[in-house]
Formats: sequence, structure tokens, C-alpha cells
Amino acid sequence: MSRPARFSEDQILDASRGLVVESGPAALTMTAVAGLLGAPSGSLYHRFSGRDTLAAALWIRAVRRFQSGYLGELSNPDPLTAALGAAGHVVSWSRDNLGDARLLLLLRGGDLVNGTWPQALRDENLRLQRRLSDAIARLQGAFGASDPESRHRVTFAVIDAPYAAVRPALLAGLPPPESADTLVAQTVEHILDPLVAANRTGGVP
Repeated sequence: MSRPARFSEDQILDASRGLVVESGPAALTMTAVAGLLGAPSGSLYHRFSGRDTLAAALWIRAVRRFQSGYLGELSNPDPLTAALGAAGHVVSWSRDNLGDARLLLLLRGGDLVNGTWPQALRDENLRLQRRLSDAIARLQGAFGASDPESRHRVTFAVIDAPYAAVRPALLAGLPPPESADTLVAQTVEHILDPLVAANRTGGVP
């Protein structure tokens, strides 16, 4: 009978995340993670085939965690409520999940994986990207954003603006301040007001 694993996959990924957000992607090695956990490095290879598989799995886990709430907000049938909820989720999720937020918002998947993504994880990453793009496109359609400027206005409201609001704190290793919630909501409403007004009157923003 094989012995039960000493460390769970989440524990290994948590240790990996700590190395990355504190010291950068180059600090992520199988030996460093094993040392942090107090485990022989060979034991990690029973869970992950190598460093890049570990890095890709770390990235995918963070994306899934973020998207589970973000896409839920975007699915609200009222576009303004959806936009406000999604933008607000970036702030609140970053506050409640500081490690994953620093990983996602200060890096890119390509920054983590040195070589080639494992095929299955690369496919999953592309699927998650398409899932987000499709949700944003549906929100743009709900706002009647049919031209590039209007579509960009929606994207800016639900991605760029909340990202800019949380980035300074995340760079400092701190959770976003409570004031960011109100500021982001006010910014989103201002950015989207032309589209809301156009929908109300049936005009063009």
C-alpha cells in the first residue's frame, strides 16, 4: 500500500505562489518549493512532471478562482449591474485573495512558464481566455456597443479601470483600500454613462 501524500496539490501550489509573488518567476524551482515545504524534491515529481507543469498549474488555478466570481457578475442580465459587479469583484477578490491577485495582475502566464506549456494546460488556458472574451463580448452587445470606441469603453470599465485601481496596492504587497470600491464604482458609472443614456433613448453613444 502506498503512503498517503504528505502535501496536497494546493499546498504545493500555495508554496509556489509565495515564491513567485515575493521573489519573481525565476525563484520558482522544484528544489525551492520542496525546500519551502520541507519535502524531498523528488516527491514533487509525483504530482508535477516538471517546473513548467507546476507553473502552468499555478496560473490556471488562479485564473479559475478569479473567473468563478467575475463571470458570475458579468452574467447579470442588466448590463450596468453586470459591469459594476464585475469591476467591483476585481477589487474585493484582490483584497480577499491577495496572493492569487498579485500573481494574476502583476504577471502574465508567459512570465511564469519558461518553456512550452504542457498541452492539456495550454488548452485549458486558451479555453479560459475564450470564456472571458465571450463574456465581455456579450456585455458589449448588451450595452449596444457596436463600434470599436464603444466596445473599448466597456472593456475599459470592467477590466482596465479596476486593474488600475488595485495595482498600486498589489505592487506594495497590500490589499486594495476600502476606498477603492466606491472609486471604482463611480468610475465605471461615468465611463458607461454614454452607453446607458443611448440605450435609454435608443440613440447612438
